[in-house]
Amino acid sequence: MINRVDRILATTMGIVLCISLAMAVPVVADDESVVRAALMDPGKLAGIDVPAEEAFIDAEDVLDGNHRPRGEILYYGKELIAEVYEDGPVTIRYDDPFLYDEFVTILSGKLILTASDGESQEFVAGDSFVIPKGFTGLWQVLGNFRELVVIETKAYEAAYGAPSD
Repeated sequence: MINRVDRILATTMGIVLCISLAMAVPVVADDESVVRAALMDPGKLAGIDVPAEEAFIDAEDVLDGNHRPRGEILYYGKELIAEVYEDGPVTIRYDDPFLYDEFVTILSGKLILTASDGESQEFVAGDSFVIPKGFTGLWQVLGNFRELVVIETKAYEAAYGAPSD
């Protein structure tokens, strides 16, 4: 019988594999028309050497915990950006609406999203969901939280500018 941890691990690996295979990055080969799948860095997905980011949440919006983000863009394409993101236990208030749709797969930890109407949803490792553009409410991160995020490139650049190398 498969236990919950094995099911979560298998689901997570399957989702990551599907996303990795679905996201093609142009790679110049002998034939410039060749396009190959872009493998997401397995070490980064596992949380190995994910670099610290500058805190991007205003201090007054951190209700509990310590916002210490870490992350790295794993794929930057014409249509999509894929990023691994980590944070410690923290509760953040989002009064300003999300600027884009964000596809998320939880790799570790737990996330409780409470929409502005007070309804909460819990997500754990292996869960995938979309945070729609316009979301407002609370974002509560529990445990050693890590996620794979996929965002449309134009929406990301409109919000943050082009990623720097």
